[in-house]
Amino acid sequence: MSLLTDPPVVKLFLAAFGSDLSLLATAINALSEEFQAGFLGQPDLVSPPRPIVETTYYDREMGENLQKIYLSWPFLAPPDRLVDLKLAAVALENRFALAQGDQICRRVNLDPGYVFGGGLVLSTGKYAGHRLYLGQKVWGELTLYYRQGFTALPWTYRDYQDPAILSLLRDMRKVYLAALRQK
Repeated sequence: MSLLTDPPVVKLFLAAFGSDLSLLATAINALSEEFQAGFLGQPDLVSPPRPIVETTYYDREMGENLQKIYLSWPFLAPPDRLVDLKLAAVALENRFALAQGDQICRRVNLDPGYVFGGGLVLSTGKYAGHRLYLGQKVWGELTLYYRQGFTALPWTYRDYQDPAILSLLRDMRKVYLAALRQK
């Protein structure tokens, strides 16, 4: 007989990018402050900005010289809070967007996910065969699997395979596991 169990809590994570670092910081602070009335608190681990060199996919919409920041928050949450965080992130992307002709262009891209014992999950609004539906038009993707270190999967974005980013993610996982032990 199968027993239904509560999931372990997770460490919420964000990958955020744009060409204007000041605007990007404003958007990250707004997400930290506005999501569920201060639920997140201030980030505890933040990467330095790094240029996006792996793709030009976003250049048409967001411009060139895009910089990406990875961060996490200290508060541990049930994994289903990822849906709410993604919805809050999309609302902020829309709030900071600008009209250019007949097109609305984002100036910030906010991609939440979570770190847990088994790896890293990213949220998205786009369906693909390897993504699981989480609810409210949000999909989840296991982007990195953890087994004696983070392991890329066939669909893992190249920046998540960068040694510096993997090091930051290992630090996030260590902080997460330490927080779990304290509970």
